[in-house]
Amino acid sequence: MNALIARAKGAISYITNRFRSFWGWYRTQKPWKQVAMGIAAAVVLIGGISFLHSLGKVDEGQNELRTVTLASAGSLSGTGDGASVIGTVRSIAEAQILAESGGTVRSVRTQQGAGVPAGFVIAELENASQRATVLQAEGAYDAAVAARNSVSPVDAALGARNTYQSAFSAIEYALENQVDSFYGTPGPYGPNFTLGEGSFSQSYFPSKRAELDRMIDAWRVNLASAASRDPEQLLGEAIATANAANELLSSIAEVTNASGSNASATQVANLASARATISAQASALASAREAYRSKNVGSSASVDASVKQALGSLRGAQAQLEKTLIRAPLAGTVNFLPIRVGDYVTAYTHVATVAQNGALEVVTYVSEDEREQLSAGEKVTINENVPGVITRVAPALDPTTRQIEVHVAVTGDATGLVNGQSVRVQLPNTDVVATGAVAGPLMLPLASVKLRANDRVVFTVDTEGRIVGNPVTIGAVHGDRIEVLSGVSSDMRIVTDARGLAEGEKVRIADTVIAE
Repeated sequence: MNALIARAKGAISYITNRFRSFWGWYRTQKPWKQVAMGIAAAVVLIGGISFLHSLGKVDEGQNELRTVTLASAGSLSGTGDGASVIGTVRSIAEAQILAESGGTVRSVRTQQGAGVPAGFVIAELENASQRATVLQAEGAYDAAVAARNSVSPVDAALGARNTYQSAFSAIEYALENQVDSFYGTPGPYGPNFTLGEGSFSQSYFPSKRAELDRMIDAWRVNLASAASRDPEQLLGEAIATANAANELLSSIAEVTNASGSNASATQVANLASARATISAQASALASAREAYRSKNVGSSASVDASVKQALGSLRGAQAQLEKTLIRAPLAGTVNFLPIRVGDYVTAYTHVATVAQNGALEVVTYVSEDEREQLSAGEKVTINENVPGVITRVAPALDPTTRQIEVHVAVTGDATGLVNGQSVRVQLPNTDVVATGAVAGPLMLPLASVKLRANDRVVFTVDTEGRIVGNPVTIGAVHGDRIEVLSGVSSDMRIVTDARGLAEGEKVRIADTVIAE
């Protein structure tokens, strides 16, 4: 150790002496030579620093290669090899509410994220003129009723029985020709309901329809003996039947208005007509009973017609007022509410979305080949750890995606799932061949297809880590996805985001691999 210290001291002494000698020599030189030697030394020092810096940049540049992610075209399309598909989480009961009329928003009575019951008025448009019209119609109706009550009550019982008979014909026609458009073949509980049950039990709609049939049959039997029975009792039984029919129609309306109900235009029109008919008959029966009780029913047909006409005007005014009230058609959470007080909205503007976020399902799409191997009741896995079960498999291709729509109910803990979220659904084992093109076009994200001036390509990466362009033929664009008709097989691993890349560019492949 002492020897090393001595050597170090000797080296330092030698360098110091050499520097002093050089400095003494430098000071003896002419001033212009001193300046020249100083400039030369500075140039050499700067050049050396620049050289070392450029070497550092080369090494740094090699570490700044763009990182890309690869995935099979099938997994990006949501078809893949039949093992898993991409789906979207949504509420089983969800309603997108449109404004039925235009106007200025007068009040907003809730906020986004709040829970609301069915029928709750979410917002109200300016409706002073509609309210005035309703008030005027109510006055006209009251006047018509007063005029009818001034008629001699000698035919009170006859008027009650006539209303009883006419209401039977109207309600029976509405049930058999309009309501029954929602029913099919007989089942264990009654006629089978053709739409989904929504939040109701499987036996609810068939049993309610069977119960109405029994009430209508009893009503038909009573018609023959109506002349000998108490009119008030007859009207009470008829009102009970009309109320039961109204309750069933309200339930059907809730299912029909739900998202994905698949109700036809004819069914929707029949429902509206049946509700109007039965509501009108229920009002007529109630009025007839009240009039009989007070013995103020007249026999004049013109007076009865005036009352009905006034009632119709009142119902029309109330309907126009109702169009200015934005109601929640079902109980749930307000997920979307873009309007504020003072905003002006036009008719059919999307003003709110209400959904039951606790009751979730996943909607996904599969190829025709996979559809043959799937059926309702089969168990699946969502995002690798959430259990689910297939509840419905569409019988035909979706006209937009050209694939088969599959509905999956979430049967396990859905805490990690959010309405609108994209998830991966692991399907039951299938025998679909993994290579080659899938049935129907692939639906790739727009970001994975490079749309150049003269061609369209998807990128792959060769063994040297360089980008390779693969020409493809594209079809229509659907939202954030584009049809790829040819040039790509479902097992081809492509770059998920082609933006900013060019052929021949060297890239790094991400260590994280997208689940296939």
